[in-house]
This record gives sequence, structure tokens and C-alpha cells, in this order.
Amino acid sequence: MKKVAIIGTGNVGAHIASAGISKNLPVEFLLVDMNQVFETAQVLDLKDSLLFSPKSRIQGADFGDRTLTDADVFVITAGAAQKPGESRTELLERNVGILKNIAQSLGKIKRTALVILVTNPVDILTQLATEFFNLPEGHVFGSGTLLDSSRLRWRLAEHFHQNITDIHGYVLGEHGDSEFVAWSTVDGAEKITQTEKEKISYSVMREAYEIIEGKGSTYFGIGSAVAEILDAILSDEQKILPVSAPLNGEYGLKGVSLGVPAKMGKNGIEKIIELDISLEEQGKLAISAQKLQDLLKSCH
Repeated sequence: MKKVAIIGTGNVGAHIASAGISKNLPVEFLLVDMNQVFETAQVLDLKDSLLFSPKSRIQGADFGDRTLTDADVFVITAGAAQKPGESRTELLERNVGILKNIAQSLGKIKRTALVILVTNPVDILTQLATEFFNLPEGHVFGSGTLLDSSRLRWRLAEHFHQNITDIHGYVLGEHGDSEFVAWSTVDGAEKITQTEKEKISYSVMREAYEIIEGKGSTYFGIGSAVAEILDAILSDEQKILPVSAPLNGEYGLKGVSLGVPAKMGKNGIEKIIELDISLEEQGKLAISAQKLQDLLKSCH
């Protein structure tokens, strides 16, 4: 049984564990939180769902525990919460410090381990995590634009009156304000007017702000998205998902992590998929990359 450590057991971390248990993943989840009373309560609450998912297990863990350092996958959700009206990149300074502390507290983890960043701004933290954890290529990545692509696809499913599983298309770039819908990847895009495209793109990009303004944070969607990534990894499914991938020449970009499709398997990112996107979309991806690279410079 694989061990998946979730660092941070608030709404996002708990919903990732809950979604994974609901999928009946053959996993032992290890929940880690600085607030141990809260951590214990979350573990107990989640254990109450195990009867219905007999392949899954869950327990609490602390930094320094051998069971934690031996984990196969680390999912990092701990970080300062995004405030209403605050962009993901404005979280940067606070959450870089938290990520450094997590890496130091974990100490030496096994070289085969995978690290999945979920904390925002996820793309910058993913790139920094490749330095902090010093694991093989493909072993450190972020949740990227999988959630954004889900937001796109349910809108397209409603627009076309089709089952969501029949809808294809990606949101690429930063998981944030410079993200964009790659309409060249959307089946049936030619049937959507420019005005409708602009409306859909804007609503996808603004959805997180709307949710945060309404209830404080997002967690159902990201919980399901990360559980999907875990499923693809643990089953070595080789499924293509748009995650935050550290780029090394793909799309003509280096030294930055961006949401692009990648083949996911037991080694994390097995291969980054270079889509045949339009010149306009290539330009948008480059703009997104430049924005993140500029912000990365402030972290060094």
C-alpha cells in the first residue's frame, strides 16, 4: 500500500483525502498539520468514511516520524489563505517561507518520492520546490490548470448540451490571472462565437475569486482534481492531465513551471505533451511564463 502524505489538513487537504477515499484508492493517507488537535479531528472524521472505501486508510503524522519520511507522495496544501480580492501571486512572499519550512522539516525523503504542490501561487512554488527538494526530473510538479480545465469543460458541456466526458480542451499557462483557454484544443470551438468565447474565458478565470468572495475558499474542485492526479500516478495510468510542469525547453520555455498537458504515471510526469497550439496561444503562454519568471526573480 502506497503512502500519501498531505501537508496541511484544512479545507483543501481534507477534501483531497476525502476525494481519494471516495475513489477507494489503495492508499494510506497521512495527514500532517501544525494544529494537532485539528489534525486529529480531521482524521477521525475521515475515518468514519472508510467503511465505504475499504481499500483506503488514514492516520495522522508529525514531522520527524519515520512513517512520514518514507511516504511515496507528498501533497503540499499548507499555506496562507487567499483573501477576497487578493491575487494568487500576492500570496507569494508568505507561502515561499512556509514551503521552505516544510522542506526543512521533512528533511531527507527518498529519491523515488513525488511532491505535488497545491498551495498558491502553485506555479512559482512548484518551480521553487524543484530546488528545495532536489528530486529527479518529473518528480516535483503542481496541480496546475487541471482545475481550470475542469471549470472550462463543465461550461462547454452546458453550452453544447453534452456529457462532460465528451468535452475536450485545455486551459494553459499560469494557474491565475494570465491563464488562457487554448481554443485550438477545444472540439467544436468553431461553433462558439467570439463573444461567447470571451465570456467563457472570463468566467473560468474569475471563478476562484467568485467562490472566495462567497464562502472564503475553494476546495471541492481542487480536492477532486488532486485525487485524479493521485489515481493516475498510483495506477501508472499514463493519463494526460494539465499540471504545473517545470519546463526545460518545451514550448521554447525554460526555468519556469506552467500548466501544460503531461503524461502522468508512477514516476510523476512521464512526458510533457507539446500541443500544436496557435501562434496567438504560443504568445499568451510566453507572456504567462514571463510574468512568473519576473516574480521568481524576487524569490532569489
